[in-house]
Amino acid sequence: MSKTSSTPAVSEVVLGRLEEGSKPLKRSDDNRVGLVVEGGGMRGVVTAGMMLGLEQLGMRDCFDFVVGTSAGAIASAFFATGKGTEGSVLYYEELRSPPFLDKRRLIRLRPALDLDYLVDTACAQRGLDLAAVAACPISVYATVTPVDPDSTTTVVSMTGGPKRVAEIMKATSSLPVLAGNSKVVDGEEYVDGGLTEQVPWRSGMNLGATHLLVLPSKPLRGDIEQGPTGFVERHTIGRIVATMHGAHVAALLDSLPGRATLESWSLRSIADGSGCALDSELQPWSGRLEVVDLPPDIELPRRLEDRRPVLVDAMVTGTQALLNHFGLKTISAEQRIVLNHPEVQVSQYRSEGLADIVIAHYAETRHTQDN
Repeated sequence: MSKTSSTPAVSEVVLGRLEEGSKPLKRSDDNRVGLVVEGGGMRGVVTAGMMLGLEQLGMRDCFDFVVGTSAGAIASAFFATGKGTEGSVLYYEELRSPPFLDKRRLIRLRPALDLDYLVDTACAQRGLDLAAVAACPISVYATVTPVDPDSTTTVVSMTGGPKRVAEIMKATSSLPVLAGNSKVVDGEEYVDGGLTEQVPWRSGMNLGATHLLVLPSKPLRGDIEQGPTGFVERHTIGRIVATMHGAHVAALLDSLPGRATLESWSLRSIADGSGCALDSELQPWSGRLEVVDLPPDIELPRRLEDRRPVLVDAMVTGTQALLNHFGLKTISAEQRIVLNHPEVQVSQYRSEGLADIVIAHYAETRHTQDN
Protein backbone atom coordinates (compact mmCIF):
# COMPACT_ATOMS: atom_id res chain seq x y z
CA MET A 1 0.00 0.00 0.00
CA SER A 2 1.39 3.36 -0.93
CA LYS A 3 0.68 6.60 0.89
CA THR A 4 -0.29 8.05 -2.47
CA SER A 5 -2.96 5.42 -3.04
CA SER A 6 -6.16 6.73 -4.62
CA THR A 7 -8.18 4.48 -2.31
CA PRO A 8 -9.73 6.63 0.45
CA ALA A 9 -8.35 6.24 3.96
CA VAL A 10 -10.16 4.00 6.46
CA SER A 11 -11.12 6.90 8.74
CA GLU A 12 -12.46 8.82 5.76
CA VAL A 13 -14.72 5.95 4.73
CA VAL A 14 -15.95 5.37 8.30
CA LEU A 15 -16.69 9.07 8.90
CA GLY A 16 -18.32 9.38 5.48
CA ARG A 17 -20.65 6.50 6.29
CA LEU A 18 -21.46 8.04 9.66
CA GLU A 19 -22.33 11.35 8.02
CA GLU A 20 -24.50 9.61 5.43
CA GLY A 21 -26.26 7.38 7.96
CA SER A 22 -25.13 4.28 6.06
CA LYS A 23 -26.36 0.91 7.33
CA PRO A 24 -25.01 -2.65 6.89
CA LEU A 25 -26.32 -4.42 3.77
CA LYS A 26 -27.66 -1.05 2.49
CA ARG A 27 -24.49 0.73 1.38
CA SER A 28 -24.19 3.40 -1.28
CA ASP A 29 -20.45 2.65 -1.69
CA ASP A 30 -18.64 -0.46 -2.88
CA ASN A 31 -16.28 -0.68 0.08
CA ARG A 32 -16.13 -3.54 2.56
CA VAL A 33 -14.94 -2.20 5.89
CA GLY A 34 -13.75 -4.60 8.57
CA LEU A 35 -12.87 -4.17 12.23
CA VAL A 36 -9.93 -6.27 13.47
CA VAL A 37 -9.82 -6.98 17.21
CA GLU A 38 -6.91 -8.45 19.17
CA GLY A 39 -7.58 -10.42 22.36
CA GLY A 40 -4.96 -11.41 24.92
CA GLY A 41 -6.96 -12.66 27.89
CA MET A 42 -7.80 -9.87 30.32
CA ARG A 43 -5.70 -7.54 28.15
CA GLY A 44 -8.73 -7.60 25.86
CA VAL A 45 -10.14 -4.87 28.12
CA VAL A 46 -8.07 -2.44 26.03
CA THR A 47 -9.79 -3.28 22.75
CA ALA A 48 -13.14 -3.50 24.54
CA GLY A 49 -12.57 0.14 25.46
CA MET A 50 -11.89 1.00 21.83
CA MET A 51 -15.11 -0.66 20.70
CA LEU A 52 -16.99 1.08 23.49
CA GLY A 53 -15.76 4.32 21.95
CA LEU A 54 -16.86 3.32 18.45
CA GLU A 55 -20.30 2.35 19.74
CA GLN A 56 -20.89 5.52 21.72
CA LEU A 57 -19.71 7.67 18.83
CA GLY A 58 -22.37 6.05 16.65
CA MET A 59 -19.86 4.30 14.36
CA ARG A 60 -20.96 0.70 14.83
CA ASP A 61 -23.07 0.60 11.66
CA CYS A 62 -20.13 1.89 9.62
CA PHE A 63 -18.56 -1.59 9.62
CA ASP A 64 -19.52 -4.56 7.46
CA PHE A 65 -17.84 -7.23 9.58
CA VAL A 66 -15.78 -7.76 12.70
CA VAL A 67 -13.08 -10.40 13.13
CA GLY A 68 -11.65 -11.01 16.59
CA THR A 69 -9.26 -13.31 18.37
CA SER A 70 -10.01 -14.90 21.75
CA ALA A 71 -11.36 -12.22 24.12
CA GLY A 72 -11.48 -9.90 21.11
CA ALA A 73 -13.97 -12.22 19.40
CA ILE A 74 -16.30 -12.19 22.41
CA ALA A 75 -16.11 -8.40 22.62
CA SER A 76 -16.81 -8.30 18.86
CA ALA A 77 -20.06 -10.22 19.37
CA PHE A 78 -21.17 -7.64 21.95
CA PHE A 79 -20.17 -4.77 19.68
CA ALA A 80 -21.85 -6.08 16.52
CA THR A 81 -25.17 -6.47 18.34
CA GLY A 82 -25.06 -3.03 19.96
CA LYS A 83 -24.01 -4.21 23.43
CA GLY A 84 -20.36 -3.14 23.38
CA THR A 85 -20.62 -0.79 26.35
CA GLU A 86 -22.41 -3.33 28.50
CA GLY A 87 -20.07 -6.11 27.47
CA SER A 88 -17.00 -4.08 28.43
CA VAL A 89 -18.13 -4.09 32.06
CA LEU A 90 -17.45 -7.84 32.20
CA TYR A 91 -13.70 -7.28 32.48
CA TYR A 92 -13.68 -5.30 35.69
CA GLU A 93 -16.70 -7.00 37.24
CA GLU A 94 -17.54 -10.67 36.51
CA LEU A 95 -14.29 -11.79 34.88
CA ARG A 96 -11.69 -10.76 37.44
CA SER A 97 -12.72 -13.24 40.13
CA PRO A 98 -14.44 -16.64 40.66
CA PRO A 99 -16.39 -18.32 39.26
CA PHE A 100 -14.67 -17.30 35.99
CA LEU A 101 -11.07 -16.72 37.10
CA ASP A 102 -9.50 -18.68 39.93
CA LYS A 103 -5.78 -19.38 39.61
CA ARG A 104 -5.92 -21.65 42.68
CA ARG A 105 -7.79 -24.23 40.61
CA LEU A 106 -4.55 -24.97 38.73
CA ILE A 107 -3.14 -26.47 41.94
CA ARG A 108 -5.98 -28.99 41.83
CA LEU A 109 -5.24 -29.65 38.12
CA ARG A 110 -8.41 -27.86 37.04
CA PRO A 111 -8.73 -25.02 34.51
CA ALA A 112 -8.15 -21.55 35.94
CA LEU A 113 -10.70 -20.15 33.46
CA ASP A 114 -14.31 -21.34 33.33
CA LEU A 115 -15.42 -20.66 29.75
CA ASP A 116 -18.84 -22.22 30.31
CA TYR A 117 -19.53 -19.62 32.99
CA LEU A 118 -18.16 -16.86 30.78
CA VAL A 119 -20.31 -17.62 27.74
CA ASP A 120 -23.39 -19.30 29.18
CA THR A 121 -23.83 -17.14 32.28
CA ALA A 122 -21.79 -13.93 32.40
CA CYS A 123 -22.29 -12.91 28.76
CA ALA A 124 -25.99 -13.72 28.97
CA GLN A 125 -26.37 -11.65 32.13
CA ARG A 126 -24.74 -8.71 30.34
CA GLY A 127 -27.34 -8.93 27.58
CA LEU A 128 -25.54 -10.81 24.81
CA ASP A 129 -28.14 -12.48 22.57
CA LEU A 130 -26.42 -15.35 20.75
CA ALA A 131 -29.28 -15.65 18.26
CA ALA A 132 -28.80 -11.97 17.43
CA VAL A 133 -25.08 -12.57 16.89
CA ALA A 134 -25.82 -15.37 14.43
CA ALA A 135 -28.29 -13.23 12.49
CA CYS A 136 -26.45 -9.90 12.78
CA PRO A 137 -26.12 -7.85 9.57
CA ILE A 138 -22.60 -7.01 10.77
CA SER A 139 -20.92 -10.39 10.29
CA VAL A 140 -18.87 -11.64 13.24
CA TYR A 141 -15.85 -13.92 12.77
CA ALA A 142 -13.50 -15.56 15.27
CA THR A 143 -10.04 -17.00 14.80
CA VAL A 144 -9.34 -20.51 16.06
CA THR A 145 -6.36 -22.85 16.20
CA PRO A 146 -7.06 -26.43 15.07
CA VAL A 147 -5.55 -29.23 17.12
CA ASP A 148 -5.32 -31.33 13.95
CA PRO A 149 -2.16 -30.22 12.10
CA ASP A 150 -3.80 -31.09 8.77
CA SER A 151 -6.75 -28.76 9.32
CA THR A 152 -6.71 -25.47 7.43
CA THR A 153 -9.58 -23.84 9.34
CA THR A 154 -8.32 -20.80 11.24
CA VAL A 155 -11.34 -18.47 11.11
CA VAL A 156 -15.03 -19.30 11.54
CA SER A 157 -18.22 -17.31 11.15
CA MET A 158 -20.49 -16.91 14.17
CA THR A 159 -23.59 -18.15 12.38
CA GLY A 160 -25.82 -21.20 12.60
CA GLY A 161 -27.70 -20.54 15.80
CA PRO A 162 -27.01 -19.85 19.50
CA LYS A 163 -25.45 -23.23 20.31
CA ARG A 164 -22.83 -22.99 17.56
CA VAL A 165 -22.07 -19.35 18.42
CA ALA A 166 -21.46 -20.36 22.04
CA GLU A 167 -19.15 -23.18 20.91
CA ILE A 168 -17.15 -20.78 18.75
CA MET A 169 -16.81 -18.24 21.54
CA LYS A 170 -15.45 -20.92 23.87
CA ALA A 171 -13.10 -22.33 21.23
CA THR A 172 -11.49 -19.02 20.27
CA SER A 173 -10.88 -18.27 23.98
CA SER A 174 -9.58 -21.71 24.97
CA LEU A 175 -6.10 -20.86 26.22
CA PRO A 176 -4.02 -24.05 26.38
CA VAL A 177 -3.85 -25.47 29.92
CA LEU A 178 -5.46 -22.40 31.53
CA ALA A 179 -8.86 -23.12 29.96
CA GLY A 180 -8.66 -26.92 30.11
CA ASN A 181 -9.32 -29.22 27.18
CA SER A 182 -9.74 -28.14 23.59
CA LYS A 183 -13.23 -27.16 22.44
CA VAL A 184 -15.25 -28.69 19.58
CA VAL A 185 -16.91 -26.77 16.74
CA ASP A 186 -18.46 -28.58 13.78
CA GLY A 187 -16.78 -31.80 14.88
CA GLU A 188 -13.25 -30.31 14.99
CA GLU A 189 -11.13 -29.59 18.06
CA TYR A 190 -9.75 -26.08 18.56
CA VAL A 191 -7.80 -24.03 21.07
CA ASP A 192 -7.24 -20.28 21.43
CA GLY A 193 -7.10 -18.42 18.13
CA GLY A 194 -4.19 -16.32 19.32
CA LEU A 195 -1.76 -19.19 18.74
CA THR A 196 -2.46 -18.81 15.02
CA GLU A 197 -3.19 -15.10 14.64
CA GLN A 198 -3.02 -12.65 17.53
CA VAL A 199 -4.07 -9.63 15.47
CA PRO A 200 -6.29 -11.11 12.75
CA TRP A 201 -5.71 -8.52 10.04
CA ARG A 202 -4.73 -11.19 7.52
CA SER A 203 -8.06 -12.94 8.11
CA GLY A 204 -9.80 -9.60 7.65
CA MET A 205 -8.00 -9.08 4.35
CA ASN A 206 -8.90 -12.60 3.19
CA LEU A 207 -12.55 -11.96 4.10
CA GLY A 208 -12.66 -9.45 1.26
CA ALA A 209 -12.03 -6.20 3.09
CA THR A 210 -11.18 -3.06 1.16
CA HIS A 211 -10.54 -1.23 4.45
CA LEU A 212 -9.45 -2.47 7.88
CA LEU A 213 -9.39 -0.65 11.20
CA VAL A 214 -7.10 -2.60 13.55
CA LEU A 215 -7.63 -2.50 17.32
CA PRO A 216 -4.54 -3.88 19.14
CA SER A 217 -4.55 -4.71 22.84
CA LYS A 218 -0.88 -3.77 23.21
CA PRO A 219 1.43 -1.24 21.53
CA LEU A 220 2.67 -2.55 18.18
CA ARG A 221 6.38 -3.25 18.47
CA GLY A 222 8.45 -5.00 15.84
CA ASP A 223 11.82 -4.35 17.47
CA ILE A 224 11.51 -6.57 20.56
CA GLU A 225 10.54 -10.23 20.88
CA GLN A 226 7.05 -10.75 22.25
CA GLY A 227 5.42 -13.49 24.27
CA PRO A 228 6.74 -16.15 26.66
CA THR A 229 10.44 -16.77 26.17
CA GLY A 230 11.59 -18.02 29.57
CA PHE A 231 12.85 -21.52 30.34
CA VAL A 232 9.70 -22.45 32.30
CA GLU A 233 7.33 -21.34 29.55
CA ARG A 234 9.27 -23.07 26.79
CA HIS A 235 9.98 -26.34 28.55
CA THR A 236 7.61 -26.98 31.47
CA ILE A 237 4.45 -25.45 29.98
CA GLY A 238 5.38 -26.75 26.55
CA ARG A 239 5.40 -30.33 27.75
CA ILE A 240 2.02 -29.91 29.44
CA VAL A 241 0.55 -28.41 26.28
CA ALA A 242 1.94 -31.29 24.20
CA THR A 243 0.34 -33.80 26.56
CA MET A 244 -3.06 -32.05 26.58
CA HIS A 245 -3.32 -30.79 23.00
CA GLY A 246 -0.62 -32.54 20.97
CA ALA A 247 2.75 -31.70 19.45
CA HIS A 248 1.27 -29.36 16.81
CA VAL A 249 -0.20 -26.96 19.41
CA ALA A 250 2.97 -27.16 21.52
CA ALA A 251 5.06 -26.21 18.47
CA LEU A 252 2.79 -23.23 17.77
CA LEU A 253 3.20 -22.07 21.36
CA ASP A 254 6.98 -22.40 21.14
CA SER A 255 7.20 -20.40 17.90
CA LEU A 256 4.69 -17.75 18.99
CA PRO A 257 7.13 -15.05 20.22
CA GLY A 258 9.05 -14.92 16.97
CA ARG A 259 5.91 -15.02 14.82
CA ALA A 260 4.20 -12.31 16.91
CA THR A 261 7.22 -10.02 16.58
CA LEU A 262 7.34 -10.48 12.81
CA GLU A 263 3.60 -9.86 12.52
CA SER A 264 3.84 -6.66 14.56
CA TRP A 265 6.66 -5.43 12.35
CA SER A 266 4.69 -6.29 9.20
CA LEU A 267 1.51 -4.65 10.44
CA ARG A 268 3.34 -1.51 11.51
CA SER A 269 5.08 -1.18 8.14
CA ILE A 270 1.79 -1.63 6.26
CA ALA A 271 0.00 0.92 8.44
CA ASP A 272 2.87 3.40 7.97
CA GLY A 273 2.86 2.91 4.21
CA SER A 274 6.39 1.52 4.05
CA GLY A 275 5.25 -2.07 3.43
CA CYS A 276 2.74 -3.88 1.25
CA ALA A 277 0.29 -6.59 2.26
CA LEU A 278 -0.15 -9.67 0.08
CA ASP A 279 -3.50 -11.36 -0.32
CA SER A 280 -4.19 -15.12 -0.24
CA GLU A 281 -2.95 -15.39 -3.85
CA LEU A 282 0.28 -13.53 -2.95
CA GLN A 283 -0.82 -10.48 -4.91
CA PRO A 284 -0.48 -6.95 -3.51
CA TRP A 285 -3.58 -6.01 -1.54
CA SER A 286 -5.13 -2.83 -2.91
CA GLY A 287 -6.99 -1.98 0.30
CA ARG A 288 -6.20 0.42 3.13
CA LEU A 289 -5.37 -0.32 6.75
CA GLU A 290 -5.16 1.82 9.87
CA VAL A 291 -4.07 0.94 13.40
CA VAL A 292 -5.40 2.62 16.54
CA ASP A 293 -2.12 3.31 18.32
CA LEU A 294 -1.71 2.89 22.07
CA PRO A 295 0.71 4.96 24.15
CA PRO A 296 3.99 3.06 24.61
CA ASP A 297 3.91 3.59 28.39
CA ILE A 298 0.48 2.01 28.94
CA GLU A 299 0.29 -0.30 31.97
CA LEU A 300 -0.95 -3.44 30.28
CA PRO A 301 -3.09 -5.86 32.27
CA ARG A 302 -1.64 -9.32 32.70
CA ARG A 303 -3.30 -12.18 30.85
CA LEU A 304 -5.01 -13.21 34.12
CA GLU A 305 -5.25 -9.70 35.60
CA ASP A 306 -7.62 -9.32 38.57
CA ARG A 307 -6.83 -5.77 39.78
CA ARG A 308 -9.87 -3.62 39.06
CA PRO A 309 -8.03 -0.25 38.87
CA VAL A 310 -5.58 -1.63 36.33
CA LEU A 311 -8.42 -2.99 34.20
CA VAL A 312 -10.46 0.22 34.34
CA ASP A 313 -7.44 2.41 33.55
CA ALA A 314 -6.51 0.18 30.60
CA MET A 315 -10.04 0.39 29.24
CA VAL A 316 -10.05 4.19 29.49
CA THR A 317 -6.67 4.28 27.74
CA GLY A 318 -8.09 2.16 24.92
CA THR A 319 -11.09 4.45 24.57
CA GLN A 320 -8.88 7.54 24.58
CA ALA A 321 -6.64 6.01 21.91
CA LEU A 322 -9.72 5.56 19.71
CA LEU A 323 -10.70 9.20 20.22
CA ASN A 324 -7.16 10.31 19.38
CA HIS A 325 -7.20 8.24 16.20
CA PHE A 326 -10.19 10.19 14.90
CA GLY A 327 -8.85 13.51 16.18
CA LEU A 328 -11.72 14.05 18.62
CA LYS A 329 -9.92 16.19 21.20
CA THR A 330 -13.06 17.75 22.71
CA ILE A 331 -14.59 14.40 23.68
CA SER A 332 -13.31 12.77 26.86
CA ALA A 333 -13.33 9.21 28.19
CA GLU A 334 -14.51 8.97 31.78
CA GLN A 335 -14.09 6.26 34.37
CA ARG A 336 -17.77 5.16 34.40
CA ILE A 337 -17.07 4.35 31.42
CA VAL A 338 -18.80 6.77 29.06
CA LEU A 339 -17.77 9.36 26.56
CA ASN A 340 -18.60 12.95 27.37
CA HIS A 341 -18.74 16.34 25.70
CA PRO A 342 -19.83 19.71 27.18
CA GLU A 343 -22.74 19.97 24.74
CA VAL A 344 -24.11 16.47 25.31
CA GLN A 345 -26.21 15.23 28.20
CA VAL A 346 -24.70 12.06 29.62
CA SER A 347 -26.91 9.04 30.15
CA GLN A 348 -25.98 5.92 32.11
CA TYR A 349 -23.76 4.25 29.54
CA ARG A 350 -23.73 6.35 26.38
CA SER A 351 -23.59 10.02 25.47
CA GLU A 352 -26.49 10.64 23.10
CA GLY A 353 -25.75 13.13 20.36
CA LEU A 354 -22.04 12.41 20.07
CA ALA A 355 -22.48 11.25 16.47
CA ASP A 356 -23.63 14.75 15.48
CA ILE A 357 -20.50 16.26 17.05
CA VAL A 358 -18.28 13.78 15.19
CA ILE A 359 -20.04 14.58 11.90
CA ALA A 360 -19.61 18.33 12.49
CA HIS A 361 -15.92 17.79 13.26
CA TYR A 362 -15.53 15.74 10.07
CA ALA A 363 -17.23 18.46 7.99
CA GLU A 364 -15.04 21.16 9.53
CA THR A 365 -11.90 19.13 8.84
CA ARG A 366 -12.90 18.67 5.18
CA HIS A 367 -13.58 22.39 4.83
CA THR A 368 -10.16 23.23 6.29
CA GLN A 369 -8.41 20.80 3.96
CA ASP A 370 -10.26 22.14 0.92
CA ASN A 371 -9.13 25.67 1.75
